[in-house]
Amino acid sequence: MIAKILVPHDGTEISDKAFERAIEFAKAFNAEIVLLHVIQDIPIPPALLLGNDRALISRAKRSIAKELEKGWNKMVQEKIIDVFPSKDEKVGVKSDVTVGSSPAEEIIKFADTKQIDIIIMGSQRLETISKIKALGSVARRVSEAAECPVMIIH
Repeated sequence: MIAKILVPHDGTEISDKAFERAIEFAKAFNAEIVLLHVIQDIPIPPALLLGNDRALISRAKRSIAKELEKGWNKMVQEKIIDVFPSKDEKVGVKSDVTVGSSPAEEIIKFADTKQIDIIIMGSQRLETISKIKALGSVARRVSEAAECPVMIIH
């Protein structure tokens, strides 16, 4: 049975397509959708530390993450209004934001801790030699390591 659907969303059109497919599943199974945005925590090389003030840099990173989260929450609300103009046809949609150095690992960890039944995520369709580069993609890593089924939308 599918009760919780996770849709990792990075703000792209392909993530929107995955969200649309998740809505179809949610309606069919009377399931809840969880939109997840991962803010990638990029380590700052020691050579770039201004005055080596780690506390200042940590505060700045938290402040940036908070602003990104505000923007994400606003975007989610707009998407929900676009997708469900009538309140009668709404399905349960929640959103969450996490920060981590590896988006794939954050998605997998989130799915495990929140007992997600299926992950529906977008991935760009790659052609010829570019397929080799896809071996390290987020969608591929999630599909290989997740404990639940993963549907990849192109």
